[in-house]
Amino acid sequence: MTTYGNFPGVQVTTAGGGITGIQVGSEEKIVIFGRGDPDSGNRSADYATPEQIGARRDADTKFGEDSELATAMKDALANGANISFLYGVMPEETGAGSSIDAELDTPTESFTGASSGTLSDFPIVEEEDFVAVYDSGDSTEDTVRFEYESPLNAPSDSNTVVINPQTGEWESDSSSDYDFFYNYLDWNAAFNAADSVVNEDETGLYVALSEAETVAATLSGKTTSLREEYQLVNGIAGAMPNQTTDTAPTFDTGGYTDSVDNDTQFLFAPTRLENTTYTALGSVGGLFGGAAITEPVYNDTINTGGTSLVQKLTRSEATDLRDAQVIPLREAGAIRAKGNLSTSTESDWQRDFWRRRIVDRSILIAKEVGDAIIGRINDEQTRTAAERTIRTELQSLANDRLIKDNTGDETNFFVDVYEDSTNSDEVNIDIGVTPQGIVKRVDATVTINT
Repeated sequence: MTTYGNFPGVQVTTAGGGITGIQVGSEEKIVIFGRGDPDSGNRSADYATPEQIGARRDADTKFGEDSELATAMKDALANGANISFLYGVMPEETGAGSSIDAELDTPTESFTGASSGTLSDFPIVEEEDFVAVYDSGDSTEDTVRFEYESPLNAPSDSNTVVINPQTGEWESDSSSDYDFFYNYLDWNAAFNAADSVVNEDETGLYVALSEAETVAATLSGKTTSLREEYQLVNGIAGAMPNQTTDTAPTFDTGGYTDSVDNDTQFLFAPTRLENTTYTALGSVGGLFGGAAITEPVYNDTINTGGTSLVQKLTRSEATDLRDAQVIPLREAGAIRAKGNLSTSTESDWQRDFWRRRIVDRSILIAKEVGDAIIGRINDEQTRTAAERTIRTELQSLANDRLIKDNTGDETNFFVDVYEDSTNSDEVNIDIGVTPQGIVKRVDATVTINT
């Protein structure tokens, strides 16, 4: 039978030149990327440096009290994350800083004779003291308002600039010379800084505390590159809002689209919490990364500390998002993750989080056994031993109802280990598995007066 261990990935034990045991890890390493306190005096952690915490209060000490990242780390723990495998990374914050003096400070970016445009560095930090726009033509500081449509509509109020903080688009009420003061995070460098957290032959979950599509796309590229090195990471981010409701970012679900298409990337919506710029993504990361490999995550509740979502989806709105490869967070009393599908549009197999984790373990079983026979004689005995070991583990996964078992007329898993036809020093391993599905809908018929 399969032996499960409290670690991420797969481990093989060898002795005397033979494989004596295989353990399948039930955990994930969780790395959360998000904004800490920009004042270095209020935190001990450095930018772009993976940090672990030993207790909940350490999150405030390292990343800044009640900062976005500290809050998300605590939310992850409240939703099942293992503190031994939980890391936080602050992207470096660059730009105008806080308490901006628009007449004296150096602008982040300027536009001449324009009434609209796109900021160079987006998404920008959504915090009132960290954004300002100065109309140098009229020598006035304009009112700044965040809106989430794309494209934006020009404001009707005078001396006003609307900015989509996720896309960098802006519109003003009139043409002039504008100085923009804003702050932004270096997400790419933060993702790169965590390359050594999830080791080869381990599994992990990267959680980006962002709703910007560009951040999700950057994260998607990072998970793809890591997986080429057998660092089997999946990514979580927020889907990008496409409308504004009472100044908050919300979704016109029927009109939602995005360009993220990757079976290791998972988008959620809506994630924004009421009366804050924070999201429920830390809670989501704890739920998905903290579940054991044998536990599907579907229709599970998340704990956000009692804070509601800014948008409460109807059933049809949730269906719209699922059809767009986005996992809905639906609040009806409790907040539930009403799905687990990735952003992939492939249809050869259903690429949900449950199946992705099982497939990842199957990949690592084959790789670990392959690594264990490197240096041994390439003969039938070695290849047969490797094939038998992998087959035994796959059968154990079938016995545990993680993959489908073979039947008399149906092959649901297979393994072939053979000498490469062009290189006598190379062994090829081919495996195939069919993961079990999970119950996602119950269609009940009730008969009265039978």
